[in-house]
Amino acid sequence: MRRLADTEALAKVLAGGGVALLPTDTLPGLHARADCAAAVARIRQLKGQQAERSLLVLCATIEQALSLAGPLAPRAVAWARRCWPGPFTLVLPRGPGVAIAPAVSPDSATLACRVPALAPLRELVAAAGGPLVSTSANRAGQPPAPDLESAARFFGALVDAVAAGPWPGPPAAGRASALIDVTGWPPLSLREGPLPPPGWDD
Repeated sequence: MRRLADTEALAKVLAGGGVALLPTDTLPGLHARADCAAAVARIRQLKGQQAERSLLVLCATIEQALSLAGPLAPRAVAWARRCWPGPFTLVLPRGPGVAIAPAVSPDSATLACRVPALAPLRELVAAAGGPLVSTSANRAGQPPAPDLESAARFFGALVDAVAAGPWPGPPAAGRASALIDVTGWPPLSLREGPLPPPGWDD
């Protein structure tokens, strides 16, 4: 198991098309550059996941996430800015010409994005040179690993790098992020997360 504590070293693995096991502000997960088709396919193989399941994309900034989206109503943009950074994955209309591997989202009309609350993770996404695909560390149909060490025991020998440990920041109690569709208005909750979303009628 290759343990890396240095952000630049982890970013180099990801930028080179590798797969890394990282902590997040929700659940630990398998990560790769979202524009690297081979790495995305490898993550699906590791999970035994069917191609029709979409993967979420982690972005370094709110602006980067919104740049992946197609046209959004001003109130939807304002609400997304209230959600991020935080444990909220927003389903956005997918923008034209977005450099994301097709296997990330079989539904070419939408893309699920999140700007994580952990500053070190946002820094890593930026250093890797592009958004990262992110998915929980588990085989399809099995419960997700609740912490990094549990995930490393299962996937550590199968990935190119494992972060050396949890990063300082606001974790969200080992629960998956909320999943909320903002392609229409009002937003539609698809999965509850560790925190309630901000109100959209405030």
